[in-house]
Amino acid sequence: MNPIIEQLVIQKMNHLTAEELYQYAVQCKIHVTKQQAAHVAGRVRNKGINPFQPSGQKALRRILDEEIGENLAEHLEKQFEQLAKNL
Repeated sequence: MNPIIEQLVIQKMNHLTAEELYQYAVQCKIHVTKQQAAHVAGRVRNKGINPFQPSGQKALRRILDEEIGENLAEHLEKQFEQLAKNL
């Protein structure tokens, strides 16, 4: 993975707002509530989670499991893996 892209993703996650996350979900047709988006954004903001590293993936998956449910979290994880392969 390109380190510049990794840094951009991490930086975006560190400054992610609930409204931005909700709008991304709507654009991608991911069914989450504004409250769920707010909880996820609040838990990832300023945490420096790197979703390209195994430890960051585990941390992010744990947050998603707790906030949006295991089924949707698994679906999103598969989508991210596919996206990361294409970058």
